Amino acid sequence: MTRLKCGGFVLGLRFNHQMSDALGMLQLLNAIGEIARGAQSPSILPVWQRELLCARNPPRVTCRHNEYGNDAPVAVDPTAKVPEFHGQVHAAAHRSFVLNRKELSNVRRWIPSHLHPCSNFEVITACLWRCYAIASQANPNEEMRMQMLVNARSKFNPPLPKGYYGNVLALPAAVTNAKKLCLNSLGYALEMIRNAKNRITEEYMRSLADLIEITKGQPIALQSYVVSDLTSFGFDQVDYGWGNTIYSGPPTAMPDEISIGGTFVLPYRFKNGERGVMVLVSLSAVPVMERFAILLEELARHDPERSQGQQEMIPSSL
Repeated sequence: MTRLKCGGFVLGLRFNHQMSDALGMLQLLNAIGEIARGAQSPSILPVWQRELLCARNPPRVTCRHNEYGNDAPVAVDPTAKVPEFHGQVHAAAHRSFVLNRKELSNVRRWIPSHLHPCSNFEVITACLWRCYAIASQANPNEEMRMQMLVNARSKFNPPLPKGYYGNVLALPAAVTNAKKLCLNSLGYALEMIRNAKNRITEEYMRSLADLIEITKGQPIALQSYVVSDLTSFGFDQVDYGWGNTIYSGPPTAMPDEISIGGTFVLPYRFKNGERGVMVLVSLSAVPVMERFAILLEELARHDPERSQGQQEMIPSSL
């Protein structure tokens, strides 16, 4: 914890994402806040029944997990050697984009009417995916993957116990090529994202646990753009007894050796009280970020009804 001269403080933490997810971390922070405000114990006690999500005996992969590259349920050789990553390392570029209500509304107007209603996260993710595909100037046949961190707790019956701190995240992947993503409308990207999210069921999660068991915890992840939605968890509502939270979230959305890009979508409050979202973006190269920023800002500020084609989103200069 770092105390600031203004009287506030910064609370920083690191955690192993294989052990816990965002909701688990929120439960921990709320417990810290309650104790800081004088409670003798947390109102929600932690539950560490990790056996609830253990692999089945025998493990069996019954669903497609194309986030790991297998296009069909296959038996994975547990003795196979996992290949090392030898990709080129670039200097990462970081940037935050703040969208107000009007800009979010503008973005939604690019979505075909038959795809309404849809969440802000789904629309933003579709925009990020398509903007990245254009900005990356990829080969038309290059595979483009978008992975979303999805909270799967609601998929279990009976439900997981209240207070469960473990990781119950899924990372479904929407997959297409750069040509289709760039030339089709934003609705094309949105439909693929929705289809990927809709694949998440209890059986999918059981199959995923079995895949991890079969591969000894090392399923081969493919390069993807990864997006995480933190707008509805309530990290900004945690009360430590020292006043309202100014910012709650990661410092960057750092891409790693398997992420061509990373984004966190966070809640944001303007000085006038209006609520919007902050889109925290990290990409693997500065030139890609520069082109990406032009495209995303054009999409948020431009009225599609004033253009000749409502789905055209690429500025003429590009």
